[in-house]
Amino acid sequence: MKLSVPTSTIIAMALYGTSSAAFSLGRQNLGRKVVSNAAQIFGATAYLAHGPVAASAAKNFPTRSFAKSSALNMAEKASSFKTWTFDKACDTMEFNDVSSASITITDDLKTIDDSDLVIIGVYGPKKEEDDEDEEENKNDDEEIPKPTLIGKAKDLDDLLEGALTDLMEENYKDFKHGAAAGKATPVLRIFSGDKTKRIMLLGLGNEGKDMEDGFVGKIGSALATQCDTNKKVKTCSIVLPASFPMDEAHLPDFSSEFYNSLYSDNRYRTGDKIKNKAEDLETVTIVAEGGVADYAAAIASIESGKAIAAGVSLTKDIVNAPHNVLNSESLANVARRIAEESGGTIKCTILGKEECEERGMGAYLGVSRGSETEPQFIHLTYSPKSG
Repeated sequence: MKLSVPTSTIIAMALYGTSSAAFSLGRQNLGRKVVSNAAQIFGATAYLAHGPVAASAAKNFPTRSFAKSSALNMAEKASSFKTWTFDKACDTMEFNDVSSASITITDDLKTIDDSDLVIIGVYGPKKEEDDEDEEENKNDDEEIPKPTLIGKAKDLDDLLEGALTDLMEENYKDFKHGAAAGKATPVLRIFSGDKTKRIMLLGLGNEGKDMEDGFVGKIGSALATQCDTNKKVKTCSIVLPASFPMDEAHLPDFSSEFYNSLYSDNRYRTGDKIKNKAEDLETVTIVAEGGVADYAAAIASIESGKAIAAGVSLTKDIVNAPHNVLNSESLANVARRIAEESGGTIKCTILGKEECEERGMGAYLGVSRGSETEPQFIHLTYSPKSG
């Protein structure tokens, strides 16, 4: 998969490389009392590899060996991901994969017939600014206004003999008939043949209200949350009204926030702690009631959003990686991989110790002396295909 790397990724690389070296430097200059206490607990042998400070502090304490069970536990944990040994630093960092679920778009309303989960996007009633205070001061005992459904939502409600209307009224406090953007109703389960279908409503905010920054992304994130919350869902359709923005400017936000919300770092987790969000999901279909003006452009925008999410995911992976995995060497290999998978848009140049010395980079080399690995000065250059 090609990775689109945002500026935040490159900045994170630069900052994290420096902080890693500084962390190592700080670790080697620990006070004698701290190191002595640690040596009492873990034994002198484990600290001799960290230099003369640790060795001098640890020499007065007897070496302790690990119990057999402890050694086995450590071996089991070490086998789960690649890390360092006392002889060799870790030279690779794993990447978390972006969700394999695909997003497509259509104006064919029949698509929902084959979906496990159907989400209907609905706008709340138009509201004037003066109505905000009235809404806040409304009593729970006051009569709940009757919801008005249009388009496919109304067709489904009629087919289900008003079940969606009842669902909205029962959940008015939180859902506000769709006025609470990103909020969803509980799932309505219906039986169709030998298959159970789940239907729910998703709020899109008040109709006619000016769209706030991040609104489309918020709906994409809410969609991901529902795909994760509703287990065993393989196919999902979200029906969006004609007034919902489905152009090239907004689809990347929808797509990127959908995939970002499914991110989960399982590289250092085992057993029940592993969390795979929406792990059964295969396909999400956006059903645009207003039609799709340019199908190819819409798909390209969705893929662009997914590529942005891949770059964000990589940035999180770098920041989340512990120092025993991410050092100057493994970070350099991450940079090389980014360049290799960029399709020629990113060029990677890495300066080693000798090249840095030739350029008189004394301050940089001084900091890097605190690290167990040699310095790797990473320079990534992005050149768009358009020139």
